[in-house]
Amino acid sequence: MKTRCSPSPAPADNALARALKDALRAVKKEYPLLDERVEEIAVSRRFTLVKLAGKGIGIAFSGDYEPPPEELILRETTASELARYAWRHPSLTSLALAAVNAATNMLIEKSPKLDGLTHDRDVVEVIDPGLEEAIALVGYIQGVARKLARRAAKIVVYEDNPTHRALAREDGFTVYPGNQLLLDSDNYDIIVATGASLLDPRILLVFSSAKRARLRGFIGPTSSFHIAAARHLGADFIAGISVPSRYRDVVTRLAKAGYGFKRISRFAAKWVWLRQ
Repeated sequence: MKTRCSPSPAPADNALARALKDALRAVKKEYPLLDERVEEIAVSRRFTLVKLAGKGIGIAFSGDYEPPPEELILRETTASELARYAWRHPSLTSLALAAVNAATNMLIEKSPKLDGLTHDRDVVEVIDPGLEEAIALVGYIQGVARKLARRAAKIVVYEDNPTHRALAREDGFTVYPGNQLLLDSDNYDIIVATGASLLDPRILLVFSSAKRARLRGFIGPTSSFHIAAARHLGADFIAGISVPSRYRDVVTRLAKAGYGFKRISRFAAKWVWLRQ
């Protein structure tokens, strides 16, 4: 049963809200001219999209949830306000992530040379798993899983979506539901989680209990926020995307029409940001 999406007037403090607040603070420090007023919000079957008045756009996985409340969509708001609603409801969390991703997109376009940020580098090369290492992949990303499997001793997929679990099994991977990782987290040297996993607070419990892991990080369009968020999330790296200004209208139209990341990725630039 779907739960009603209803923001409280004073969202509770939590790790993701603090992380997104720090990310926005860092963006505004490095790009003081950021216009964080929200110009447009759209929710499709794949993504929530936020477009800022400064022309930055951000997307985040939306999932099959109730849409954000009408009063939040129709009135004037800012990225900072939306960031406060993280973990109040999955739809609100998606909105918060998309808003901060939009602000980060603007910063990366204006200042592409930021400490720890690398462009067009394969995240698997950055992770650089050893032949003896075990990896947990939270959320199935077929291309990344296959590359990691060629280099690591063991890779196990943790996935809540039954369709994606079936696909991972067909590709030859050991697969468990996401809840299992709460018990298994200390069995891995590296934990790679999709940004979409941030819609559920369980992922931070996994990261904090993975005492053996040398690397923990997020990957995908949903985790396209400033590395300043990593401290609160217990992450060592973030792999996200930015959308060049010439493609923003195209990506907006595709996201609103319900296309997935495979189509949208043709118009996005990938980056990896290491925590310093």
